[in-house]
Amino acid sequence: MPEIRKINRRNFMKTSLAAGVGSSGLMNRNRISDPGKQTREIIIKSYRTLGRTGFKVSDIGFGAGFLTDPSILDRALNMGINYIDTGEHYMGGRSEAAIGRVIQNHDRKSIFITTKLNLRFGSGKNLRDRFNASLERLNTEYIDCLMVHMTPDLKDVTDEEFHSMYRDYKSDGKVRYLGLSNHGKEQSIYGATPVEMEDVMLAAAEDGRFDVGLFVYNFLQKEQGERIIRKYKEKDMGVTLMKTNPVNVFNRWVEGYNRDVERGRTISEGRKKLKDDYDTFLKDAEQFKERYNLSTNEEIRDAATKFCLTNPDVHSVCPTITNFDVLNNFVALSGEVLSDSDSSRLSDYETTLGKYYCRHACGICHSSCPKEVPVNTIMRYNHYFEAQGREKQAIKKYSVLTGRDAGNCSECTGYCEITCPYGVSVQSLLIHAHDNLSLA
Repeated sequence: MPEIRKINRRNFMKTSLAAGVGSSGLMNRNRISDPGKQTREIIIKSYRTLGRTGFKVSDIGFGAGFLTDPSILDRALNMGINYIDTGEHYMGGRSEAAIGRVIQNHDRKSIFITTKLNLRFGSGKNLRDRFNASLERLNTEYIDCLMVHMTPDLKDVTDEEFHSMYRDYKSDGKVRYLGLSNHGKEQSIYGATPVEMEDVMLAAAEDGRFDVGLFVYNFLQKEQGERIIRKYKEKDMGVTLMKTNPVNVFNRWVEGYNRDVERGRTISEGRKKLKDDYDTFLKDAEQFKERYNLSTNEEIRDAATKFCLTNPDVHSVCPTITNFDVLNNFVALSGEVLSDSDSSRLSDYETTLGKYYCRHACGICHSSCPKEVPVNTIMRYNHYFEAQGREKQAIKKYSVLTGRDAGNCSECTGYCEITCPYGVSVQSLLIHAHDNLSLA
């Protein structure tokens, strides 16, 4: 029997290459050290025109999906961030409320606020009541951009009830622009989102009424995004991005394997493969770090962000910002582009470690699964768990998938991996995600 590496759920490996976004080595809340031991203020250095809105937005935006501390947003605005992305149900409405408190101390006209309504939550008067509730929580007379949240289907792009509401509120001056977001096929308590991200986002461009889009784009998941970006440039639409950092998956534990061994259970072929994949990942990750003399995980994460900023047709990258360190890390990248060495590292990372990242918004393998496991949804929840520290929320969301979760994946023959064109270890990642997200 191979040596068992015991990894506790809380005491995960700190030496792994992809340990996540939240642990930074930066110092004071708004200052950064350089090699000459001098300090410089961290501020936004680049603003880009958000398509036909004409608004100059910061190239680093503020993803407020997990905003709980208003002082973080206040600091962000003082650093020059002026694009804020939120939604009606982020933190049960507390995200919007926190934003509403902070913007009272800033020039409202200098800030671009996007919020979202989910069409699956209701329609008609209910939809209008929810818009007004968002406006009230944001404590503002108008919303710069109203988005359809996780646009469920192609028919929702042209939903006349929503567009009628938007026209009325635009006429009243309560909303200025229209947008939509999507991160691929989805399965949740609110129902299925069965259409590919690319199809939804391109349908919005052809519709002609949408001004801004928010979608997935990163150096490992770039094909769909690049086609969307080209079309949005043609239509003079605003481009904002999420899930821009794919460098933090499959990095913590093989707890299920260890537990089965300790209890004398028969080890399934799926769990044996998980253990083998994990050991290979550790070896590949360590060799990668040594090859480039990397001392921190942030060096690759920063290059991933710069990959997006290097594209001049990207207007704002919107990371989820949860603390001052994360804020400093991202604002320090404003105005940066990829160097030749950065490009080499990312290319090598894709070749060496790309198989440990299940592409957000992909969905290619979904139809091959006999159990109809919503792979994209589960991988997104695991991203919340590992990369963003949103463990409780991720577990709660995953619990809704009972009957279609990844609980049976360890006994499967791996149809998803056979189908995957990127060679991703999908089955192992699903088993790993289930161990993270399951309360069993």
